[in-house]
Amino acid sequence: MRIAYVTDTYDDAIAGGVVTAIRFVEALRRRHDVTVLATGAPAPGKVVLPGFQVPVRAMRENHFTFAWPSHALLEPVFSCSDVVHVNFPFLLGFAAVRLARSLGVPTVAAFHVQAENLLRSIGLHSPLLARWVYRVWVRGFFQLADVVVCPSAFAANVLKRFGVSVPIWVVSNGIAASRLCGGRYTVPARGGPYVLLCLGRLAREQRQEVVIDAVARCRHRGQIRLVLAGAGPLEQFLRRRAARSGLAAEIGHVSDARLEQLFAQAHLFVHASEVELEGMAVLEAMAAGLPVLVADAPDSPARRFASGPQFLFRPGDASDLAEHLDRLLDAPESLAEASGRSREQAVQHDFRRSVRSLEHIYEAIIADRGRRAAGSRDTFGVPVAARPVPIPKIAAPPELAHETVVRSRRA
Repeated sequence: MRIAYVTDTYDDAIAGGVVTAIRFVEALRRRHDVTVLATGAPAPGKVVLPGFQVPVRAMRENHFTFAWPSHALLEPVFSCSDVVHVNFPFLLGFAAVRLARSLGVPTVAAFHVQAENLLRSIGLHSPLLARWVYRVWVRGFFQLADVVVCPSAFAANVLKRFGVSVPIWVVSNGIAASRLCGGRYTVPARGGPYVLLCLGRLAREQRQEVVIDAVARCRHRGQIRLVLAGAGPLEQFLRRRAARSGLAAEIGHVSDARLEQLFAQAHLFVHASEVELEGMAVLEAMAAGLPVLVADAPDSPARRFASGPQFLFRPGDASDLAEHLDRLLDAPESLAEASGRSREQAVQHDFRRSVRSLEHIYEAIIADRGRRAAGSRDTFGVPVAARPVPIPKIAAPPELAHETVVRSRRA
């Protein structure tokens, strides 16, 4: 297949949606012709789009650059493509789905960023504003695609709640096969030392300050070595907070080699984030066989990965997290049992299955291209001939049986 993969940012990735784009493009290129349309440096198989940054510190420090939707650059690639995959619901995404529709090219829209996540990264906590953002995204982006892909059933339900009526397919971001072959879990000795690991962007919505405060309140604080692995705008803030609490903490970006060491050394993975669509960091930890202690947040599907009921703590509550840490560290045998459960769940998210699912979706909408009927223009000024139509029900291959397909009722 000839695939046009449209994503504002592709280089120097920190955000999960960008990391996912890079991984899927690299995997798809083993069998298909993939052209990336994004900002950044020139590279083979990439069309460089003009970019701009908004004057928001969090966006700059997350290395995210928005792309300007140049039709002169997009149209030649789309015209020669079998399918267009659009990664983000921003200015580039809005223009890309409309252009693809006008050209009659099947289009996939991806859901990798929550309105709440975006707003909290700039210090805004407004449910009303979040609902308005979703309505804009649905009307100008998701509803114009043939199919929407998202990483979890939770994410699919968010879109359905805001009125998305085109077919939605759930495709996990997946875990690399190399991660699924991690070493054996080392049960901590009673009395420590204990290594607690957090992984993710050092940003407001990840709530790493809750973990620091909780460790500071633990009975075991003297035996705990805390590691906050990641990069982001709150790195210095978190360093100062840990220092004020007198904690021995490693905070900041780590290399892939160092991350592998941490996965081998850690005894417990702690995830305090309250807003996300799947929980890639938690999946990575589970693949390494780590027990995972997760915030029981209603806006985070990562809570379903918790190693058991005793591995869920109240979101944003450092005292409750401290109690959970003390209880779990007092019972290392429960950590050993949880390690096994983590590995069992992780296998269900093999990245190779996710790639096959995405290929299957592409094939389905390409096969449907000739079924579009001619007609007048819709309210967006786009020919009805380019409207998404129901995709015929196609049985997934046996190896994809675990994937969830969410089909919402059409308006």
